[in-house]
Amino acid sequence: MTIDPAEIPDFSDLTCTNLMIRLKILLKKSGTDAVVECLVRRDQRDTIDVPFSHSGYEVKIRKLDANRYRVSLKKKDPGPKP
Repeated sequence: MTIDPAEIPDFSDLTCTNLMIRLKILLKKSGTDAVVECLVRRDQRDTIDVPFSHSGYEVKIRKLDANRYRVSLKKKDPGPKP
């Protein structure tokens, strides 16, 4: 995770749909080993967790306070090719 929390974008003002679009764009632009982080609300956390964890991403979520979470997404390593 990024060390400086001030560098993490706060997406808590976005709708869940706009958040998913924004994250997919960021993940597509980033390299395969890059980590995408953001700050979100509780309802957004629920929207992110299952879809990304089931679609090949490592999802880490850390609770900051009652309605604020720090989310980290990274593409899972597919392992060695046969």
